[in-house]
Amino acid sequence: MRKNLLQTNSFRAKYQNLINEINLFEDNLKTLSDSELRAKNIKLRQQYQETQNLNPLIAESFALTREASRRTLGLRHFDVQLIGGLVLNDQKIAEMKTGEGKTLVATLPACLNALTNKGVHIVTVNDYLAGRDQTTMGQIYRFLGFDTGLIQNDMTSVERKKNYNADITYVTNYELTFDYLRDNMALNLSDVVLRPFNYCIIDEVDSILIDEAQTPLIISDNMETSVDKYIIASEITNYLEVNIHYKVDEKNKNVILTDQGSKQIEQILSIQDLYDVRDPWIPYVINAIKANALFLNNVHYIVQNDRIVIVDEFTGRIMPDRRWGDGLHQAIEAKEKLPIRQTTETAASITYQNFFLLYPKLSGMTGTGKTAEIEFEKIYNLSVEEIPTARPALRQDLPDLIYKDQFSKWSAIAQTCNQLSSAGQPILIGTTTVEKSEMLAQLLNEYNLSYQLLNAKPENVRRESEIVAQAGKKGAITIATNMAGRGTDIILGGNIRFIVQKELYDILTIARNYVLSKKLNILQSPLKSSFNSSSQTFLSVLFSLLSDQRFLQLSDIDILRILRETDKVSIPTTSYLCSIKFLIDELSRHYKKYQEQENKIVKNLGGLYIIGTERNDSRRVDNQLRGRCARQGDPGTSRFFLSLDDNLLRLFGGSKIQDFMQTQMLDDSPLESNFLTRSLDSAQERVEERAYQQRKNLFDYDDILNKQRRIIYFERRSILNSASNQRNILAYGEQIITDILFELKKEKISNQEILSLFENLFGTDLSKFYTQTSKSLLTEFNLAELKTILFNEFWLTYQSKINELEVYGDNICENLERSIILINIDKIWREHLQRMTLLREAVGWRGYGQRNPLYEYKQEAFYLFEDRQKTLRHVVIYDLLRASIL
Repeated sequence: MRKNLLQTNSFRAKYQNLINEINLFEDNLKTLSDSELRAKNIKLRQQYQETQNLNPLIAESFALTREASRRTLGLRHFDVQLIGGLVLNDQKIAEMKTGEGKTLVATLPACLNALTNKGVHIVTVNDYLAGRDQTTMGQIYRFLGFDTGLIQNDMTSVERKKNYNADITYVTNYELTFDYLRDNMALNLSDVVLRPFNYCIIDEVDSILIDEAQTPLIISDNMETSVDKYIIASEITNYLEVNIHYKVDEKNKNVILTDQGSKQIEQILSIQDLYDVRDPWIPYVINAIKANALFLNNVHYIVQNDRIVIVDEFTGRIMPDRRWGDGLHQAIEAKEKLPIRQTTETAASITYQNFFLLYPKLSGMTGTGKTAEIEFEKIYNLSVEEIPTARPALRQDLPDLIYKDQFSKWSAIAQTCNQLSSAGQPILIGTTTVEKSEMLAQLLNEYNLSYQLLNAKPENVRRESEIVAQAGKKGAITIATNMAGRGTDIILGGNIRFIVQKELYDILTIARNYVLSKKLNILQSPLKSSFNSSSQTFLSVLFSLLSDQRFLQLSDIDILRILRETDKVSIPTTSYLCSIKFLIDELSRHYKKYQEQENKIVKNLGGLYIIGTERNDSRRVDNQLRGRCARQGDPGTSRFFLSLDDNLLRLFGGSKIQDFMQTQMLDDSPLESNFLTRSLDSAQERVEERAYQQRKNLFDYDDILNKQRRIIYFERRSILNSASNQRNILAYGEQIITDILFELKKEKISNQEILSLFENLFGTDLSKFYTQTSKSLLTEFNLAELKTILFNEFWLTYQSKINELEVYGDNICENLERSIILINIDKIWREHLQRMTLLREAVGWRGYGQRNPLYEYKQEAFYLFEDRQKTLRHVVIYDLLRASIL
């Protein structure tokens, strides 16, 4: 029957032979012991070392991973999950619906590619998912003899290096990219944490490679900041009126100052010119207007601990380490009357687009990638394959309901929640901003409905996994700002793991504290009623735990941490951990029957009901919300509630939709229309196309800088790895001499100027080599002779410096040379990045002169890069020949 099912689908048939092979291996592997399975995996490693070819090993490796998963986690990969693993190994994107087990699928290609001993990176969108996946899936890897690594925010360089050297490393996109940038700023090889890239699997690949692709990741240094200008510019906005002094372009998130506005501001500031290059005010004013008109509290950012914290518009999460650039962040701080932090200068930067293209082998997973397939193919050369679901999808997507205004829409959402909740059907409501989630919460309060709120506020983020996991409980109402990358399955009837953890935490902490303080029999404690329903074995293990001195010394926080981690560990390492794991299993069995009953009840009610409160700019984000229901064959329903003044309709809907709506909507009744649905889809496509063109434009420009970046980083790594840089120093000196002679040959400068330049740079007197005449040096020497004379003088000066430095110890000169070169490479690269930013802004205006800005940028970027190399040579030689050790 399995074979027939596979052959009914042409996509499955593509991998039919491999799946048959894997299933044949599975039957044989079941009879082997654990150690024999590990020996099989070691043999595969040896085979790869001999052949350097993974293809013949795919079937057996996948079968070994499947069997290891079954033995450690009790999870056996479905055939469709095998297809997902094969797609990932083929360097493609696997689109798998929510709940289909993407985390487990990644173990298949990870184990296969780990056979190379070159490392596998599995990239997740946040630390929680990285830690969770490394803990759970790590059991499979360790069973097969692989070691696993985990990169966390607070790790030292030594810890990072150790974890990156593991066979399989879990890491966030953020940490990985910044480690790459920091590696390419290191002054010592010991500070480099990453080894050469091999294979990467990106979870939520559309979120990372598309949604975040437009924001470069930057390491920056603080600069002197004009705090007063930010404050004054913010105050000026109180005297400006929209459409009179400035115009707002919401589509492009920009503001345009009118002539009247410019005059008004110049009058307020008592200055002649806003654009005066010696004292420019225009960037401060523009950013202040943007901060007030386009960036809203509890929408684009929140205020936390007297700081502006950006909210990710795609995931609804806060990004505490991100800051808006070009003075915008400081302008928002001034608007909110917060301390203004220093502006920064870019020391190193890269976009996700160019970073992930550094991997020789790249793949990704997502639940919503097909709508962006063109972009994946054009920029990353990644095609998207839709993986069939293990069970038929039963989700019902109802037509959108469109209301005439916001008030009618939100009232209808609250009424719908009241009706559905009265029957007990769980509801998940997706909002687009923190502000709207809190407004809806207030509306539900008026109906006396209980709910859980999940948005970027810190008090809600701490309970994220618990809130999401319990969103499927009977009668639950969950309000969330976007649902991308939440990483926790919504189980109908509720997730008993969190219930068990909470109850056992209460039992253990109260009982322990009672024993420590009262020194009385535990049966006399307030928990006595709870024990009456517990089994004798449960009580026996609990009493033995309460007599364990190591357990009694644990804090409440320690107990909470253990409860969250113990159920993920297959083999506990201490006696009290064994006891806690047993108590968890006992409570889980107790609650399992209750959860199964609740699951059936919720299914009969129709499953999880998804309510979207607004169409997002991207269809992918809408689909991510819809995908939270009807997992693994469960029933579910989704519906979007919209209004005429939603951003998408207002900005991109077009005049036809507005006219149609005005004529059709005469009261508060909603409207369903195929025309409107098509129009909304069309509007989203236009927004997605705009966003794609912006990202493509960024990629085209950044590709030029990326080529230069690769040259710099290659040059830098070569210097870092080399034992001696004398060859580089001599090459720099020879090139400088050649450049000087080239200028002399063109007779652009005089003898005295040439030799003064040489003497100032190399620090040596050359008067003995020429006569004080107006004749060119080339009349006294031919070009080859002059070059030999000058190079010999440079070489003698350099050798003299080496002898001077070697007095202080071995390798002093080599280390000094390396440091001088690296420091100056970094310094000049920073200056080059600033020039490239200014160039990018400047060439944009040339389009008005019928010139291609990208071509102009490419051409001038080449000359700037040549100047950078020339400057580097001069600065390194100058610094080295004047260096001293005190």
